[in-house]
Amino acid sequence: MRKEAAEAGFYHSPVWNRDYPCIQILTIEELLNGKTIDYPPSQFTDVTFKKALRFVKEQGEQKELF
Repeated sequence: MRKEAAEAGFYHSPVWNRDYPCIQILTIEELLNGKTIDYPPSQFTDVTFKKALRFVKEQGEQKELF
């Protein structure tokens, strides 16, 4: 599993100029010993995402059957 996770590649953070593994595998033992996922600090994760435009559907008119 670790080999396949390593083959998934890395995400390069332009803010921190650092690579982070795309897939990270942690065992229960590692989690209980305090190991965490390696990812960019959260205060800068939203700088690359733009908010989607809100689409408002216009109300149509009821058509007659015949």
